[in-house]
Amino acid sequence: MRAKTGINIKVFLTWLLVALLTLGLYIYTRTPAVGLIDSGELAAGCYLLNILHPTGYPIYTILGRFFSLLPAGSIINRLALLSAVFSVAGLLMILLLCQKLNFNLIISSTVALLIAVSPPLWSVSVDAEVYSLTFFMNCLLWFVLINSTKQPRLLLLSYLAGLTLTNHLTGLWTVIGVIITLILTWRCKLIRPAPLLSLLFLLGLSPYLFLIIRARAQPLFAWGNPVDFERFWWHITGRQYRVWMFSSSFSNVLQNGRYGILLIARTFGYLLIPPVIYGWVILLRQNRPLAIGLTITTLLSLLYAVNYGIPDIDAYYLPAITALALFAIWGMEALYRRFRKYLYLMSILPLIMLVLNYPHQNRNQDWVAYDQALNTLKSADSGAIIITDWWDIYAPIFYLQEIEKMRPDVSIIDKELLRRSWYFNYLEKKYPLLTRNSRNEIQHFLHQLLLFEYRLPYDPIAIQESYIRLLRSFFFNNPARPVYTTFAPGSGNDAQQLLTGFQVVPIGILYQVRADSLIPEFDYRILQVRIPRFGLNERSKFNLDRYRIFAQQRIALLSRLNRTAEAQLVASWYKKMFSNYQ
Repeated sequence: MRAKTGINIKVFLTWLLVALLTLGLYIYTRTPAVGLIDSGELAAGCYLLNILHPTGYPIYTILGRFFSLLPAGSIINRLALLSAVFSVAGLLMILLLCQKLNFNLIISSTVALLIAVSPPLWSVSVDAEVYSLTFFMNCLLWFVLINSTKQPRLLLLSYLAGLTLTNHLTGLWTVIGVIITLILTWRCKLIRPAPLLSLLFLLGLSPYLFLIIRARAQPLFAWGNPVDFERFWWHITGRQYRVWMFSSSFSNVLQNGRYGILLIARTFGYLLIPPVIYGWVILLRQNRPLAIGLTITTLLSLLYAVNYGIPDIDAYYLPAITALALFAIWGMEALYRRFRKYLYLMSILPLIMLVLNYPHQNRNQDWVAYDQALNTLKSADSGAIIITDWWDIYAPIFYLQEIEKMRPDVSIIDKELLRRSWYFNYLEKKYPLLTRNSRNEIQHFLHQLLLFEYRLPYDPIAIQESYIRLLRSFFFNNPARPVYTTFAPGSGNDAQQLLTGFQVVPIGILYQVRADSLIPEFDYRILQVRIPRFGLNERSKFNLDRYRIFAQQRIALLSRLNRTAEAQLVASWYKKMFSNYQ
């Protein structure tokens, strides 16, 4: 490999152009408000220094806290900026690595820009997400590794490897690849500095102490409540998510594999797949340890992604994409002299993929999560209790209530989080009167729940009965407060047991749970729905489809009661809001 340390003005200006173009693209296409999935929890968690969902992401929380204090924009916009900044920083690491190896500037810039406009990276750079930080750390690890010819850089690499694991654990695949490369390269020379390297690796893990320290300070929302080593270990290893890991059927794994291959092919503009393969062959000849390390990272990343059954899986391919990008650069560099003209034509590939991906990745009109959360609150009367099983409603409302201070009179409970003992600490702080009114039911359920959590003998029938009894106590023990759910009686066994004996009335985009036969009026015109022109994925469509379901059910109910005028108002509202939606 050829090493080059100087950076001339041409190189600097190219890097600056790549950085400004990608940062500008991410800022322009970022979400205008809180998004679906984890956006609301992450943004509010960073600002309030909560304990985030497993695996905790302590380094993201700490860095996010600093970004949340920036003097411009909303909290969610500041956290989206953090995502954009770290994605751009990761791309610059790739360019810097290529410069150190004296690789062609156009080739390295082409690959970096292709990664920048790829769905996996673009999608996590425009919202509050943890993956862009992991992408940056992965790129930084490979950069330091390839330049680790002296022990001081080995020490830095060891510390960074530990630090990488304090964000998203998909960084583990890069860490494993880096360690294997080091072992194959240094062999016996690693024995002497091994104790110091191990110590620095552990030092890199030190941000995890934030979880224990902060949990003992009792923040508002301490997911997992990792106050002792056992709960800390459960949290950082993602114990509650193991049900989705390596549990897919063989047919689902094959389907996920096909999806992953197509995603990677699209990431590299399809045309760069041959250079990726050729680069792998070339690197095996030039630097076998590095080629093996990159290959192992790629395989581990792919194996995990195709076996993890969650919808938002694209970002889990980023460690593999980063490794494959290095193969692509090596391959294009090897082909450069023979096919120079054709390789320069490849430089327009990022522009082509930008045009193709833009309609799917532009999120600057995406108000789906914000509107749904706000409309859910508008659907509820003063002092309401809302029980939900839908994270895409709960997390954005959590953000709106805690950060934007909307509708503090409403108590919203995630019935799935209610299956976790730590959640009751939050409920007691947030809704003291509500929990006080159900104290007996909570204590009885917690007794059963702790047996389950600590894997002691428990009765599944008893735990389910106490769970339903607790949920129903929110109805019976708070008679002066209106109660709503986001799910219908027929949406599952829990819903059926919970809502038996009650009348369930669609109102707005909620179901009101009533003990009488009254059907309250509701003016749907107070609900605003903004349909984005771009960036509508399947999850957004699923959430938008809830409006159709509620409108149809409301119209059918009013029609049966001969309240035709009200039914027509609902129909005209839906037609107006969704006239441009297909």
